Amino acid sequence: MTNVLSYLEHAATSFPEKTAVALDDKRVTFSELMHLSKKMGAVIAESGIKNCAVGVIAERDIDTIALFFGVVYSENFYVPIDPDMPIEKKKSIVEDSGMTVLLGRKSNIEIVDALGFDGSFFTLDDIGDNELDIPETIGESPLYMVYTSGSTGKPKGVLKGHKAIINYIETYCDVFDFVSDDIIGNQTPFFFDASAKDIYLMIKTGASIEIIPTEKFAMPTVLIEYLNEKKITFISWVPTALAIVAQLKTFTYVVPETLKKVFFVGEVMPMKYLNKWREVLPDLQYVNLYGQSELAGICCYYEVKDKFEDSAVLPMGKAMPNCKIYLVDNGEIVTETGKIGEMYIVSDTLAIEYYNDAERTAESFLVKDFGEGKVRCFKTGDLAYLDENGNFIFASRSDFQIKHMGHRIELGEIEAVAGALEEIQRCCCLYNSKIKKIVLFAELANGCECTGREIQGVLRTKLSSYMVPNKVVITEKLPLNANSKIDRQKLKESF
Repeated sequence: MTNVLSYLEHAATSFPEKTAVALDDKRVTFSELMHLSKKMGAVIAESGIKNCAVGVIAERDIDTIALFFGVVYSENFYVPIDPDMPIEKKKSIVEDSGMTVLLGRKSNIEIVDALGFDGSFFTLDDIGDNELDIPETIGESPLYMVYTSGSTGKPKGVLKGHKAIINYIETYCDVFDFVSDDIIGNQTPFFFDASAKDIYLMIKTGASIEIIPTEKFAMPTVLIEYLNEKKITFISWVPTALAIVAQLKTFTYVVPETLKKVFFVGEVMPMKYLNKWREVLPDLQYVNLYGQSELAGICCYYEVKDKFEDSAVLPMGKAMPNCKIYLVDNGEIVTETGKIGEMYIVSDTLAIEYYNDAERTAESFLVKDFGEGKVRCFKTGDLAYLDENGNFIFASRSDFQIKHMGHRIELGEIEAVAGALEEIQRCCCLYNSKIKKIVLFAELANGCECTGREIQGVLRTKLSSYMVPNKVVITEKLPLNANSKIDRQKLKESF
């Protein structure tokens, strides 16, 4: 197989009238999704472009997925764009990718006008009866491109190919035994890379996606009731979305009835909240996933079966069968337990490149010999170590590692200890390099009235003196980005 559309066409043949994607009371079947995509592809093809970037204003709706696949049928690659992203960042993506075709819904015309976009803008209202056949795509052909947040410097376009996605999704389904009866509860917005796991899992297996309305996540009881109403069996969410359910004691009022698998990805999952899920729902499969935007999906996973203390750090686990992971410190491969090294990933799921950026590509996508000949690898910038069971344990981002008072400190370790405190609901640790101070931003647990000094006092009993934050800032709510992760850049702006 060389084209992901083979999955869609197989699903449309095998399950023509089955729901592929739904949102509230709207739904599209696999057959309808395929035909919409083929017709959208025909519209794009009339523009005369091929192997080019096509922007998709990625609203949280069913149409977005049809637009994605329409681009693929036209033998181009899609670039999801956050509709709420600042206009200057949107312009940067449009200019960097060189796109001349933009897709969206009619209401997005205001965005198109604000961009000053002089290319073609199409919606599903523009489709006719013409349909494209599945193209004969080679595996290395680009499939889609996502841009990093660009919180520091110019955003990077990470270009991914058909071969990488096919390799990833085949392994993902084999390892976790997904089936056509699964109903996926989608939390991740479609302009985020992590949403690709849901989309390609859907067309590979014939499972259905239920797009969960964003407002449901603000009301955990309503959220769980929605999961039950839609009979959702599988969720892969950022830890913050899962944690809020436990924080607000939602299970006192309602519990998931059809859920079977709970995966978490994108951030460290606090054990104190995972333990509350496991206490109420011990028979579910809980899996911690680790990956990078520079991969087609995840490269490492850990199925949670053992008991953990609330203060414990959850392992990232072991490499997926289609990946090899090496730890490197000062040019040497790390094999001993407990020693920190930077993670290097070898896999057929690696991205093609950073688009139009040979220098950055050369810095991160390397050819190295780890003892079995030269291979292409990705230098992650993540620091980890091996535990006694051979599991990878996340230590920190390399850019979260600081030198303070003569010591090398992992800010992630401070976050893990602080986040385990009963007094703290969630937290974020940053380093103010201007004044050389460690700053902990903390959102307190409901009913807690601790001061920053009191939190510091507790941390002095749990951390080495040089690791205790110089300042603890108590905030009512930590800022979150569109994917419900803590917005570190926004916190840095307060320095």
